[in-house]
Amino acid sequence: MTHPSTLPPAPLTPSTQATWRQRTLERLVQHVRTVLPGVSAVAFVTDEAAGGGPVGWFADDELRAALCACMPRLTRTRALLLPRVDAWQAAPELLDAMTEQLGDEAAQRAWTMLRGASLIACPVRGEIGTQIGALVVASADRRRPLGKGQLPTVEALADLAAISLERTSLLEAEGRRARDELRLKRAAEEISGTLEPAEVYVRVAEHAASICAATCSLLTRLNSRAGETRTAAAVRCTDEVAAQLASLESSAFGHVVRTRSPVLRNGADATPLGSVMHAPIELGPRLYGVLTVGHEQPGRFGEDELELLVKLARSSAAAIANAIDFQRERRIARALTLGFVPESLPKLPGYETGLLYAPAANEATGGDVYGAWPVGDGDSVAVLVGDVAGKGVETAALSAMVRFFVEARSWDSLCPATVLEQANAMLLGRLPRDAFVTAFLGILTSDSLRYTNAGHLPPLHVRGETLRPLESHGLPLGVLENQEYAWTELELERGDLVFAHTDGLIEARRAGEMYGADRLARFVTGAARSQSSKELVRAVHEEVTGWADGISDDAVALALRRTG
Repeated sequence: MTHPSTLPPAPLTPSTQATWRQRTLERLVQHVRTVLPGVSAVAFVTDEAAGGGPVGWFADDELRAALCACMPRLTRTRALLLPRVDAWQAAPELLDAMTEQLGDEAAQRAWTMLRGASLIACPVRGEIGTQIGALVVASADRRRPLGKGQLPTVEALADLAAISLERTSLLEAEGRRARDELRLKRAAEEISGTLEPAEVYVRVAEHAASICAATCSLLTRLNSRAGETRTAAAVRCTDEVAAQLASLESSAFGHVVRTRSPVLRNGADATPLGSVMHAPIELGPRLYGVLTVGHEQPGRFGEDELELLVKLARSSAAAIANAIDFQRERRIARALTLGFVPESLPKLPGYETGLLYAPAANEATGGDVYGAWPVGDGDSVAVLVGDVAGKGVETAALSAMVRFFVEARSWDSLCPATVLEQANAMLLGRLPRDAFVTAFLGILTSDSLRYTNAGHLPPLHVRGETLRPLESHGLPLGVLENQEYAWTELELERGDLVFAHTDGLIEARRAGEMYGADRLARFVTGAARSQSSKELVRAVHEEVTGWADGISDDAVALALRRTG
Protein backbone atom coordinates (compact mmCIF):
# COMPACT_ATOMS: atom_id res chain seq x y z
CA MET A 1 0.00 0.00 0.00
CA THR A 2 1.38 3.39 -0.94
CA HIS A 3 0.44 6.87 0.17
CA PRO A 4 2.43 9.21 -2.11
CA SER A 5 0.99 12.30 -0.44
CA THR A 6 2.54 11.27 2.87
CA LEU A 7 6.01 10.55 1.56
CA PRO A 8 8.77 12.84 2.92
CA PRO A 9 10.45 15.36 0.61
CA ALA A 10 12.83 13.93 -1.99
CA PRO A 11 16.45 13.59 -0.84
CA LEU A 12 19.39 15.44 -2.32
CA THR A 13 20.16 13.62 -5.55
CA PRO A 14 23.52 13.25 -7.28
CA SER A 15 22.38 15.75 -9.93
CA THR A 16 21.68 18.33 -7.22
CA GLN A 17 25.12 17.78 -5.72
CA ALA A 18 26.65 18.18 -9.21
CA THR A 19 24.85 21.50 -9.55
CA TRP A 20 26.60 22.79 -6.43
CA ARG A 21 29.97 21.74 -7.83
CA GLN A 22 29.11 23.29 -11.18
CA ARG A 23 28.30 26.60 -9.52
CA THR A 24 31.68 26.57 -7.79
CA LEU A 25 33.38 25.89 -11.10
CA GLU A 26 31.44 28.66 -12.82
CA ARG A 27 32.60 31.15 -10.19
CA LEU A 28 36.18 29.96 -10.67
CA VAL A 29 35.85 30.54 -14.43
CA GLN A 30 34.89 34.15 -13.78
CA HIS A 31 37.94 34.62 -11.54
CA VAL A 32 40.25 33.24 -14.22
CA ARG A 33 38.79 35.57 -16.83
CA THR A 34 39.33 38.50 -14.47
CA VAL A 35 42.99 37.63 -13.91
CA LEU A 36 43.59 36.77 -17.61
CA PRO A 37 41.25 39.14 -19.47
CA GLY A 38 42.53 38.35 -22.97
CA VAL A 39 41.81 34.62 -23.01
CA SER A 40 39.33 33.07 -25.46
CA ALA A 41 38.37 30.00 -23.39
CA VAL A 42 38.50 28.84 -19.76
CA ALA A 43 37.45 25.30 -18.93
CA PHE A 44 37.52 23.08 -15.85
CA VAL A 45 37.18 19.36 -16.16
CA THR A 46 36.87 17.23 -13.00
CA ASP A 47 36.34 13.55 -12.36
CA GLU A 48 32.68 14.23 -11.46
CA ALA A 49 32.11 16.49 -14.48
CA ALA A 50 33.96 14.36 -17.02
CA GLY A 51 30.87 12.43 -17.98
CA GLY A 52 28.98 15.60 -18.89
CA GLY A 53 31.88 17.59 -20.36
CA PRO A 54 33.87 20.50 -18.93
CA VAL A 55 32.45 23.54 -17.21
CA GLY A 56 33.72 26.76 -18.68
CA TRP A 57 33.42 29.85 -20.84
CA PHE A 58 34.16 29.98 -24.58
CA ALA A 59 34.29 33.05 -26.80
CA ASP A 60 33.27 31.00 -29.85
CA ASP A 61 31.12 27.92 -30.39
CA GLU A 62 33.71 26.40 -32.70
CA LEU A 63 36.34 26.77 -29.99
CA ARG A 64 33.96 25.18 -27.48
CA ALA A 65 33.39 22.20 -29.77
CA ALA A 66 37.12 21.80 -30.38
CA LEU A 67 38.16 21.89 -26.72
CA CYS A 68 35.32 19.69 -25.51
CA ALA A 69 36.21 17.04 -28.09
CA CYS A 70 39.90 16.85 -27.25
CA MET A 71 39.81 17.70 -23.53
CA PRO A 72 40.83 14.17 -22.35
CA ARG A 73 44.05 14.43 -24.40
CA LEU A 74 44.91 17.83 -22.92
CA THR A 75 44.65 16.86 -19.24
CA ARG A 76 48.05 15.63 -18.06
CA THR A 77 49.78 15.02 -14.77
CA ARG A 78 52.05 17.98 -15.51
CA ALA A 79 51.35 21.44 -16.78
CA LEU A 80 51.13 21.64 -20.57
CA LEU A 81 52.11 24.83 -22.45
CA LEU A 82 51.36 25.02 -26.20
CA PRO A 83 52.39 28.36 -27.75
CA ARG A 84 50.64 27.12 -30.89
CA VAL A 85 48.43 24.01 -30.88
CA ASP A 86 49.19 22.80 -34.40
CA ALA A 87 52.93 22.87 -33.58
CA TRP A 88 52.47 20.22 -30.93
CA GLN A 89 53.61 16.74 -31.90
CA ALA A 90 50.32 15.28 -30.64
CA ALA A 91 48.25 17.71 -32.74
CA PRO A 92 47.16 14.97 -35.18
CA GLU A 93 45.65 13.07 -32.25
CA LEU A 94 43.58 16.14 -31.37
CA LEU A 95 42.27 16.34 -34.92
CA ASP A 96 41.43 12.63 -34.87
CA ALA A 97 39.50 13.06 -31.60
CA MET A 98 37.51 15.98 -33.03
CA THR A 99 36.76 14.06 -36.22
CA GLU A 100 35.55 11.06 -34.22
CA GLN A 101 33.17 13.14 -32.11
CA LEU A 102 32.13 15.94 -34.50
CA GLY A 103 32.40 14.46 -37.98
CA ASP A 104 34.67 15.56 -40.78
CA GLU A 105 33.05 18.89 -41.67
CA ALA A 106 32.48 20.13 -38.12
CA ALA A 107 35.93 18.90 -37.07
CA GLN A 108 37.58 20.91 -39.82
CA ARG A 109 35.79 24.09 -38.74
CA ALA A 110 36.73 23.48 -35.09
CA TRP A 111 40.32 22.70 -36.01
CA THR A 112 40.58 25.91 -38.00
CA MET A 113 39.68 27.82 -34.82
CA LEU A 114 41.93 25.81 -32.47
CA ARG A 115 45.07 25.12 -34.53
CA GLY A 116 46.53 28.62 -34.25
CA ALA A 117 45.53 29.15 -30.61
CA SER A 118 47.90 29.10 -27.63
CA LEU A 119 46.94 26.90 -24.68
CA ILE A 120 47.87 26.08 -21.09
CA ALA A 121 46.51 23.00 -19.29
CA CYS A 122 47.33 22.59 -15.58
CA PRO A 123 46.38 19.66 -13.35
CA VAL A 124 44.15 20.50 -10.37
CA ARG A 125 45.48 18.52 -7.41
CA GLY A 126 43.95 18.01 -4.00
CA GLU A 127 45.62 18.49 -0.63
CA ILE A 128 47.28 15.08 -0.70
CA GLY A 129 48.38 15.40 -4.33
CA THR A 130 45.58 13.42 -5.92
CA GLN A 131 44.56 14.88 -9.28
CA ILE A 132 40.89 15.88 -9.18
CA GLY A 133 40.72 17.57 -12.58
CA ALA A 134 42.37 20.08 -14.85
CA LEU A 135 42.20 23.78 -15.75
CA VAL A 136 42.52 24.58 -19.46
CA VAL A 137 43.02 28.13 -20.71
CA ALA A 138 43.26 29.03 -24.42
CA SER A 139 43.77 32.21 -26.43
CA ALA A 140 42.82 32.45 -30.10
CA ASP A 141 44.13 36.03 -30.26
CA ARG A 142 47.57 35.76 -31.81
CA ARG A 143 48.36 39.26 -30.59
CA ARG A 144 47.95 38.11 -26.98
CA PRO A 145 49.28 34.56 -26.87
CA LEU A 146 49.69 32.52 -23.70
CA GLY A 147 53.31 31.77 -22.86
CA LYS A 148 55.75 31.11 -20.07
CA GLY A 149 54.82 34.38 -18.43
CA GLN A 150 51.23 33.25 -17.91
CA LEU A 151 52.05 29.67 -16.86
CA PRO A 152 52.76 30.47 -13.14
CA THR A 153 49.50 32.42 -12.99
CA VAL A 154 47.47 29.53 -14.42
CA GLU A 155 49.22 27.08 -12.06
CA ALA A 156 48.34 29.32 -9.09
CA LEU A 157 44.74 29.52 -10.27
CA ALA A 158 44.66 25.72 -10.53
CA ASP A 159 45.85 25.47 -6.91
CA LEU A 160 43.13 27.91 -5.78
CA ALA A 161 40.60 25.89 -7.74
CA ALA A 162 41.67 22.73 -5.92
CA ILE A 163 41.15 24.42 -2.54
CA SER A 164 37.71 25.68 -3.60
CA LEU A 165 36.62 22.31 -4.97
CA GLU A 166 37.79 20.43 -1.90
CA ARG A 167 36.02 22.91 0.36
CA THR A 168 32.86 22.50 -1.72
CA SER A 169 33.16 18.73 -1.40
CA LEU A 170 33.52 18.97 2.37
CA LEU A 171 30.57 21.31 2.67
CA GLU A 172 28.48 19.06 0.44
CA ALA A 173 29.41 16.01 2.49
CA GLU A 174 28.67 17.75 5.78
CA GLY A 175 25.40 19.14 4.48
CA ARG A 176 24.43 15.76 3.11
CA ARG A 177 25.17 14.10 6.46
CA ALA A 178 23.14 16.70 8.32
CA ARG A 179 20.21 16.31 5.94
CA ASP A 180 20.41 12.54 6.10
CA GLU A 181 20.43 12.57 9.90
CA LEU A 182 17.45 14.91 9.95
CA ARG A 183 15.54 12.75 7.49
CA LEU A 184 16.33 9.61 9.47
CA LYS A 185 15.22 11.33 12.68
CA ARG A 186 11.93 12.40 11.13
CA ALA A 187 11.42 8.95 9.66
CA ALA A 188 11.99 7.32 13.06
CA GLU A 189 9.51 9.68 14.70
CA GLU A 190 6.83 9.00 12.11
CA ILE A 191 7.41 5.25 12.11
CA SER A 192 7.13 5.17 15.91
CA GLY A 193 3.93 7.22 15.79
CA THR A 194 1.74 4.10 15.60
CA LEU A 195 1.61 0.76 17.42
CA GLU A 196 -0.24 -1.05 14.64
CA PRO A 197 2.33 -3.42 13.07
CA ALA A 198 0.80 -3.23 9.58
CA GLU A 199 1.01 0.57 9.59
CA VAL A 200 4.56 0.49 10.95
CA TYR A 201 5.61 -1.79 8.07
CA VAL A 202 4.07 0.56 5.48
CA ARG A 203 5.75 3.63 6.96
CA VAL A 204 9.14 1.92 7.03
CA ALA A 205 8.85 0.92 3.36
CA GLU A 206 7.70 4.40 2.33
CA HIS A 207 10.58 6.13 4.08
CA ALA A 208 13.09 3.64 2.67
CA ALA A 209 11.97 4.46 -0.86
CA SER A 210 12.10 8.18 -0.20
CA ILE A 211 15.40 8.39 1.67
CA CYS A 212 17.26 6.19 -0.81
CA ALA A 213 15.58 7.77 -3.88
CA ALA A 214 14.43 4.29 -4.90
CA THR A 215 11.63 3.50 -7.33
CA CYS A 216 10.35 0.64 -5.19
CA SER A 217 10.77 -0.74 -1.68
CA LEU A 218 9.82 -3.88 0.16
CA LEU A 219 9.66 -5.00 3.78
CA THR A 220 9.76 -8.78 4.17
CA ARG A 221 8.96 -10.66 7.36
CA LEU A 222 10.55 -14.04 7.99
CA ASN A 223 9.29 -17.27 9.51
CA SER A 224 12.56 -18.97 10.31
CA ARG A 225 10.94 -22.17 11.58
CA ALA A 226 8.89 -22.70 8.46
CA GLY A 227 11.57 -21.25 6.17
CA GLU A 228 9.05 -18.88 4.63
CA THR A 229 8.90 -15.18 3.80
CA ARG A 230 5.93 -12.83 3.81
CA THR A 231 5.61 -9.41 2.19
CA ALA A 232 4.62 -7.09 5.04
CA ALA A 233 4.65 -3.88 2.96
CA ALA A 234 5.48 -2.93 -0.61
CA VAL A 235 5.80 0.47 -2.24
CA ARG A 236 5.49 0.56 -6.03
CA CYS A 237 6.62 -3.08 -6.14
CA THR A 238 4.67 -5.69 -8.06
CA ASP A 239 4.04 -9.15 -6.61
CA GLU A 240 6.29 -10.69 -9.25
CA VAL A 241 9.21 -8.37 -8.49
CA ALA A 242 8.68 -8.78 -4.74
CA ALA A 243 8.75 -12.57 -5.06
CA GLN A 244 12.10 -12.43 -6.90
CA LEU A 245 13.69 -9.87 -4.60
CA ALA A 246 12.65 -11.59 -1.38
CA SER A 247 13.30 -15.20 -2.30
CA LEU A 248 15.42 -17.21 0.12
CA GLU A 249 16.93 -18.84 -2.97
CA SER A 250 18.24 -15.45 -4.12
CA SER A 251 21.94 -15.16 -3.36
CA ALA A 252 21.66 -11.56 -2.15
CA PHE A 253 18.51 -11.94 -0.03
CA GLY A 254 19.60 -15.31 1.32
CA HIS A 255 22.98 -13.84 2.27
CA VAL A 256 21.30 -11.12 4.33
CA VAL A 257 19.12 -13.66 6.14
CA ARG A 258 22.05 -15.99 6.89
CA THR A 259 24.68 -13.42 7.84
CA ARG A 260 22.57 -10.39 8.81
CA SER A 261 24.89 -8.27 6.67
CA PRO A 262 23.61 -5.62 4.21
CA VAL A 263 24.03 -6.26 0.50
CA LEU A 264 24.38 -3.93 -2.50
CA ARG A 265 23.93 -5.30 -6.02
CA ASN A 266 24.12 -3.61 -9.43
CA GLY A 267 23.63 -4.72 -13.01
CA ALA A 268 23.09 -8.43 -13.68
CA ASP A 269 23.54 -9.21 -9.97
CA ALA A 270 20.52 -7.01 -9.18
CA THR A 271 17.97 -8.91 -11.31
CA PRO A 272 15.06 -8.21 -11.79
CA LEU A 273 16.08 -4.54 -11.35
CA GLY A 274 19.17 -2.54 -12.18
CA SER A 275 20.14 -1.68 -8.61
CA VAL A 276 19.08 -3.39 -5.36
CA MET A 277 19.98 -3.02 -1.69
CA HIS A 278 19.00 -5.27 1.23
CA ALA A 279 19.42 -4.46 4.94
CA PRO A 280 18.53 -6.68 7.92
CA ILE A 281 15.96 -5.38 10.40
CA GLU A 282 17.40 -6.71 13.62
CA LEU A 283 17.37 -5.90 17.31
CA GLY A 284 19.67 -7.93 19.53
CA PRO A 285 19.25 -11.61 18.67
CA ARG A 286 15.97 -11.11 16.81
CA LEU A 287 15.74 -10.71 13.04
CA TYR A 288 12.41 -9.05 12.31
CA GLY A 289 12.81 -9.03 8.56
CA VAL A 290 14.66 -7.53 5.61
CA LEU A 291 14.27 -4.05 4.16
CA THR A 292 14.80 -3.88 0.38
CA VAL A 293 14.94 -0.98 -2.07
CA GLY A 294 15.40 -1.06 -5.82
CA HIS A 295 15.84 1.07 -8.91
CA GLU A 296 15.63 0.25 -12.61
CA GLN A 297 18.95 1.96 -13.40
CA PRO A 298 22.20 0.07 -12.73
CA GLY A 299 24.67 1.86 -10.49
CA ARG A 300 21.96 3.99 -8.89
CA PHE A 301 23.01 3.08 -5.34
CA GLY A 302 26.38 3.36 -3.66
CA GLU A 303 27.88 2.89 -0.22
CA ASP A 304 26.29 6.13 1.03
CA GLU A 305 22.78 4.93 0.14
CA LEU A 306 23.49 1.52 1.68
CA GLU A 307 24.57 3.19 4.91
CA LEU A 308 21.30 5.18 4.98
CA LEU A 309 19.24 2.04 4.45
CA VAL A 310 21.10 0.22 7.25
CA LYS A 311 20.50 3.12 9.67
CA LEU A 312 16.81 3.23 8.78
CA ALA A 313 16.48 -0.53 9.21
CA ARG A 314 18.22 -0.35 12.58
CA SER A 315 15.95 2.40 13.93
CA SER A 316 12.87 0.72 12.46
CA ALA A 317 13.61 -2.51 14.32
CA ALA A 318 12.79 -0.88 17.66
CA ALA A 319 9.47 0.47 16.36
CA ILE A 320 8.55 -2.93 14.91
CA ALA A 321 9.48 -4.67 18.17
CA ASN A 322 7.36 -2.24 20.19
CA ALA A 323 4.37 -2.71 17.88
CA ILE A 324 4.62 -6.52 17.94
CA ASP A 325 5.03 -6.67 21.72
CA PHE A 326 2.14 -4.27 22.20
CA GLN A 327 -0.13 -6.34 19.95
CA ARG A 328 0.81 -9.49 21.84
CA GLU A 329 0.01 -7.80 25.15
CA ARG A 330 -3.27 -6.50 23.76
CA ARG A 331 -4.29 -9.96 22.55
CA ILE A 332 -3.53 -11.50 25.95
CA ALA A 333 -5.45 -8.75 27.73
CA ARG A 334 -8.40 -9.29 25.39
CA ALA A 335 -8.30 -13.02 25.95
CA LEU A 336 -8.27 -12.64 29.72
CA THR A 337 -11.11 -10.12 29.61
CA LEU A 338 -13.25 -11.94 27.09
CA GLY A 339 -12.85 -15.19 29.01
CA PHE A 340 -15.43 -13.87 31.44
CA VAL A 341 -17.64 -12.04 28.99
CA PRO A 342 -21.13 -13.55 28.96
CA GLU A 343 -22.33 -14.26 25.45
CA SER A 344 -25.77 -13.08 26.58
CA LEU A 345 -27.24 -11.94 29.87
CA PRO A 346 -29.24 -14.50 31.82
CA LYS A 347 -32.94 -14.08 31.13
CA LEU A 348 -35.11 -12.85 33.95
CA PRO A 349 -38.85 -12.60 33.35
CA GLY A 350 -40.10 -9.03 33.39
CA TYR A 351 -36.76 -7.45 32.42
CA GLU A 352 -35.16 -6.18 29.25
CA THR A 353 -31.37 -6.11 29.33
CA GLY A 354 -28.52 -4.76 27.25
CA LEU A 355 -24.77 -5.29 27.67
CA LEU A 356 -21.95 -3.78 25.62
CA TYR A 357 -18.23 -4.33 25.96
CA ALA A 358 -16.18 -2.17 23.57
CA PRO A 359 -12.40 -2.77 23.62
CA ALA A 360 -10.25 0.30 23.10
CA ALA A 361 -9.03 0.64 19.54
CA ASN A 362 -5.31 1.13 20.21
CA GLU A 363 -4.70 0.30 23.85
CA ALA A 364 -3.79 -2.92 25.63
CA THR A 365 -6.32 -2.30 28.37
CA GLY A 366 -8.28 -4.94 30.25
CA GLY A 367 -9.13 -3.34 33.59
CA ASP A 368 -12.93 -3.46 33.23
CA VAL A 369 -14.75 -5.96 35.42
CA TYR A 370 -18.28 -6.99 34.45
CA GLY A 371 -20.61 -9.92 34.17
CA ALA A 372 -24.03 -11.32 34.98
CA TRP A 373 -24.96 -14.75 36.29
CA PRO A 374 -27.97 -16.47 37.89
CA VAL A 375 -27.98 -16.80 41.70
CA GLY A 376 -30.23 -18.26 44.34
CA ASP A 377 -32.76 -20.69 42.96
CA GLY A 378 -32.40 -19.15 39.52
CA ASP A 379 -35.05 -16.50 40.15
CA SER A 380 -32.44 -13.75 40.64
CA VAL A 381 -29.51 -12.47 38.63
CA ALA A 382 -26.26 -10.95 39.92
CA VAL A 383 -24.82 -8.10 37.85
CA LEU A 384 -21.31 -6.74 38.30
CA VAL A 385 -19.65 -3.67 36.80
CA GLY A 386 -16.26 -2.48 38.03
CA ASP A 387 -12.78 -1.38 37.15
CA VAL A 388 -9.23 -2.32 38.18
CA ALA A 389 -6.81 0.59 38.18
CA GLY A 390 -4.22 0.23 35.42
CA LYS A 391 -3.86 -1.25 31.95
CA GLY A 392 -2.18 -4.17 30.30
CA VAL A 393 -1.87 -7.90 30.77
CA GLU A 394 -1.34 -7.76 34.54
CA THR A 395 -4.45 -5.62 34.99
CA ALA A 396 -6.51 -7.91 32.76
CA ALA A 397 -5.41 -10.87 34.90
CA LEU A 398 -6.43 -8.99 38.07
CA SER A 399 -9.81 -8.20 36.50
CA ALA A 400 -10.38 -11.88 35.78
CA MET A 401 -9.44 -12.73 39.38
CA VAL A 402 -11.83 -10.13 40.82
CA ARG A 403 -14.67 -11.37 38.63
CA PHE A 404 -14.01 -14.96 39.77
CA PHE A 405 -13.88 -14.05 43.49
CA VAL A 406 -17.09 -12.03 43.40
CA GLU A 407 -19.00 -14.70 41.52
CA ALA A 408 -17.67 -17.44 43.82
CA ARG A 409 -18.79 -15.60 46.98
CA SER A 410 -22.25 -14.91 45.52
CA TRP A 411 -23.06 -18.61 45.73
CA ASP A 412 -23.03 -18.36 49.54
CA SER A 413 -24.92 -15.10 49.96
CA LEU A 414 -27.49 -13.00 48.14
CA CYS A 415 -26.46 -9.90 50.08
CA PRO A 416 -24.26 -7.75 47.82
CA ALA A 417 -22.56 -6.09 50.81
CA THR A 418 -21.52 -9.45 52.28
CA VAL A 419 -20.25 -10.68 48.91
CA LEU A 420 -18.06 -7.60 48.41
CA GLU A 421 -16.76 -7.72 51.99
CA GLN A 422 -15.64 -11.32 51.48
CA ALA A 423 -14.16 -10.51 48.05
CA ASN A 424 -12.28 -7.59 49.60
CA ALA A 425 -10.74 -9.87 52.23
CA MET A 426 -9.60 -12.29 49.52
CA LEU A 427 -8.14 -9.56 47.33
CA LEU A 428 -6.12 -7.72 49.98
CA GLY A 429 -3.28 -10.23 49.95
CA ARG A 430 -3.32 -10.69 46.20
CA LEU A 431 -3.54 -7.21 44.69
CA PRO A 432 -0.38 -5.15 44.12
CA ARG A 433 0.17 -2.50 46.77
CA ASP A 434 -0.91 0.36 44.52
CA ALA A 435 -3.92 -1.43 42.96
CA PHE A 436 -7.58 -1.19 43.90
CA VAL A 437 -10.90 -2.25 42.40
CA THR A 438 -14.12 -0.28 42.08
CA ALA A 439 -17.20 -2.50 41.97
CA PHE A 440 -20.97 -2.15 41.66
CA LEU A 441 -22.71 -5.41 42.52
CA GLY A 442 -26.47 -5.77 42.20
CA ILE A 443 -28.87 -8.63 42.86
CA LEU A 444 -31.83 -8.27 40.52
CA THR A 445 -35.11 -9.86 41.62
CA SER A 446 -38.53 -9.78 40.01
CA ASP A 447 -39.31 -6.30 41.33
CA SER A 448 -36.18 -4.78 42.88
CA LEU A 449 -32.45 -4.25 42.66
CA ARG A 450 -30.47 -4.84 45.83
CA TYR A 451 -27.02 -3.33 45.37
CA THR A 452 -23.73 -2.24 46.94
CA ASN A 453 -21.43 0.28 45.31
CA ALA A 454 -17.75 0.02 46.38
CA GLY A 455 -16.30 3.23 45.00
CA HIS A 456 -17.55 2.75 41.43
CA LEU A 457 -19.14 5.40 39.22
CA PRO A 458 -22.77 5.73 40.38
CA PRO A 459 -25.16 3.95 38.00
CA LEU A 460 -28.06 6.03 36.69
CA HIS A 461 -31.69 5.37 37.60
CA VAL A 462 -34.15 6.74 35.05
CA ARG A 463 -37.86 6.88 35.91
CA GLY A 464 -39.92 8.79 33.37
CA GLU A 465 -38.34 12.23 33.07
CA THR A 466 -36.45 11.88 36.35
CA LEU A 467 -32.84 10.79 36.58
CA ARG A 468 -30.85 10.24 39.74
CA PRO A 469 -27.52 8.52 40.45
CA LEU A 470 -27.58 5.54 42.78
CA GLU A 471 -25.81 6.00 46.09
CA SER A 472 -22.36 4.71 47.00
CA HIS A 473 -21.46 2.65 50.04
CA GLY A 474 -17.75 2.89 50.65
CA LEU A 475 -14.20 2.64 49.38
CA PRO A 476 -13.05 0.42 46.50
CA LEU A 477 -12.00 -3.14 47.15
CA GLY A 478 -8.41 -3.74 48.15
CA VAL A 479 -7.98 -0.52 50.13
CA LEU A 480 -8.82 -1.35 53.78
CA GLU A 481 -8.90 -4.52 55.82
CA ASN A 482 -12.19 -5.47 57.45
CA GLN A 483 -14.04 -3.07 55.15
CA GLU A 484 -17.78 -3.09 55.91
CA TYR A 485 -20.30 -2.16 53.26
CA ALA A 486 -23.96 -1.23 53.40
CA TRP A 487 -26.51 -2.08 50.74
CA THR A 488 -29.58 -0.46 49.28
CA GLU A 489 -32.70 -1.94 47.78
CA LEU A 490 -34.29 -0.07 44.90
CA GLU A 491 -37.90 -0.91 44.13
CA LEU A 492 -38.31 -0.95 40.38
CA GLU A 493 -41.48 0.16 38.67
CA ARG A 494 -42.49 -0.76 35.17
CA GLY A 495 -40.38 1.24 32.70
CA ASP A 496 -37.63 1.98 35.22
CA LEU A 497 -34.11 1.87 33.76
CA VAL A 498 -30.79 1.31 35.54
CA PHE A 499 -27.71 2.17 33.49
CA ALA A 500 -24.23 1.22 34.78
CA HIS A 501 -20.94 1.90 33.00
CA THR A 502 -17.18 2.18 33.33
CA ASP A 503 -15.05 5.32 33.00
CA GLY A 504 -14.06 4.60 29.40
CA LEU A 505 -17.24 6.39 28.32
CA ILE A 506 -17.07 9.57 30.38
CA GLU A 507 -13.28 10.02 30.08
CA ALA A 508 -13.26 10.08 26.27
CA ARG A 509 -11.64 13.33 25.14
CA ARG A 510 -11.81 15.75 22.23
CA ALA A 511 -9.29 18.58 21.99
CA GLY A 512 -8.55 18.19 25.70
CA GLU A 513 -12.21 18.29 26.73
CA MET A 514 -13.68 15.27 28.52
CA TYR A 515 -17.07 13.87 27.53
CA GLY A 516 -18.09 13.85 31.20
CA ALA A 517 -20.75 12.32 33.41
CA ASP A 518 -23.28 15.16 32.95
CA ARG A 519 -23.28 14.86 29.15
CA LEU A 520 -23.68 11.09 29.45
CA ALA A 521 -26.59 11.44 31.88
CA ARG A 522 -28.42 13.79 29.53
CA PHE A 523 -27.95 11.48 26.57
CA VAL A 524 -29.09 8.38 28.50
CA THR A 525 -32.20 10.18 29.78
CA GLY A 526 -33.18 11.27 26.29
CA ALA A 527 -32.40 7.98 24.55
CA ALA A 528 -34.12 5.88 27.20
CA ARG A 529 -37.54 7.21 26.13
CA SER A 530 -37.51 5.53 22.71
CA GLN A 531 -34.86 2.83 22.68
CA SER A 532 -34.68 -0.67 24.07
CA SER A 533 -31.90 -1.62 26.48
CA LYS A 534 -29.87 -3.28 23.70
CA GLU A 535 -30.33 -0.27 21.44
CA LEU A 536 -29.47 2.11 24.27
CA VAL A 537 -26.03 0.65 25.08
CA ARG A 538 -25.09 0.70 21.39
CA ALA A 539 -26.39 4.25 20.99
CA VAL A 540 -24.36 5.44 23.98
CA HIS A 541 -21.16 3.94 22.57
CA GLU A 542 -21.80 5.45 19.12
CA GLU A 543 -22.51 8.84 20.68
CA VAL A 544 -19.30 8.89 22.72
CA THR A 545 -17.01 7.54 19.99
CA GLY A 546 -18.54 9.92 17.47
CA TRP A 547 -18.08 12.87 19.77
CA ALA A 548 -14.47 11.96 20.63
CA ASP A 549 -13.54 10.31 17.29
CA GLY A 550 -12.77 7.08 19.13
CA ILE A 551 -11.98 6.20 22.75
CA SER A 552 -8.66 5.21 24.29
CA ASP A 553 -10.00 2.91 27.01
CA ASP A 554 -12.21 -0.13 27.25
CA ALA A 555 -15.86 0.70 27.87
CA VAL A 556 -18.68 -1.28 29.46
CA ALA A 557 -22.34 -0.29 29.43
CA LEU A 558 -25.09 -2.30 31.17
CA ALA A 559 -28.78 -1.39 30.88
CA LEU A 560 -31.59 -3.02 32.90
CA ARG A 561 -35.22 -2.06 32.32
CA ARG A 562 -38.24 -3.49 34.09
CA THR A 563 -41.00 -4.29 31.59
CA GLY A 564 -43.46 -6.31 33.67
